[in-house]
Amino acid sequence: MNRFTSTLLKLMLGVAAICLLSTGTAAAGKIPVNLRVVTHKGKTLFDGKVKTGTAKIKPNSDCLGGSAGKARTLTGPTALGALADASKASSALRPMLVSDGDFGFGLCGFGKTVAKAENWWVLKYNHTDSMLGGEATKLKKNSDVLWYLAKSYNETTPNELVLDAPAKVRKGASFKVRVFEYDGKGKRKPVEGAKISGASAALTDAKGYTKISLSRKTRISAQFAGTIPSNRAVIQIRK
Repeated sequence: MNRFTSTLLKLMLGVAAICLLSTGTAAAGKIPVNLRVVTHKGKTLFDGKVKTGTAKIKPNSDCLGGSAGKARTLTGPTALGALADASKASSALRPMLVSDGDFGFGLCGFGKTVAKAENWWVLKYNHTDSMLGGEATKLKKNSDVLWYLAKSYNETTPNELVLDAPAKVRKGASFKVRVFEYDGKGKRKPVEGAKISGASAALTDAKGYTKISLSRKTRISAQFAGTIPSNRAVIQIRK
C-alpha cells in the first residue's frame, strides 16, 4: 500500500467514524421529561414520563382561529412535541387536535376534551407559566411539563400542587409525604389542609406534611380547593 492510498484510507475511516458518531448522537436525541395533562374539572388525561425529541406535527383542526395545513418539524425536545410523543402511547391523548395560525401551532385538545368558549390550554414549564407557545418551549432532561385546560382566559390560573413522596417504603411503616403549591412565577410554599387521595391520611399540616402507612403498592395524589391537582406518585413496597 503506497503513502497516498494509506492516507486516503485513513481519511475515509475518519469520515466514517464521524458519521457513525453523528448518527449515534441523533439517535440519542430524545430525552425523558415528566408530562402531565389535566383539566379544570380535575380530570388527569396523562401523568408520566415520556421520551421526546424532534417531532413532526401536522395541524388537523380549525380551532382557535387557526386552520389545518401542512406538517412542520419541531427541532429538538419541545413542550408540544412531548404531547405528540405521549399521544402515540396513550389513547387518552388521541386524536391530538392542533391548529396552525399567525402565532404558530395552537393546542385544541384531545378527542372530546377540547378548548371551548373561554377555555384555553395553559402551559407550565418546571412549575412556572411559560411565556412561549408549546412549539417554542424547549425542554431539558427530566423537565416537568404541565398542560392545563383552564376554565377561562379571563380568570387567574390556579396554583399547581406538587406531591413529594418516597418511591419505596417498608410495609406497614409510617412515612411522611409533603404537599407544595407553585404560583405562576414558580414561587413555592407548603400547603396546609391538602387531602391525600389513594390512602388514609390526615390533612397536611402547616408545613405541608402528613403521615401515611401502606401495605401494598399504591398510587396517591394531593388535592386542595382552588388549585390544580398534584402529580400522581406511585409508592412501591420494599421486599
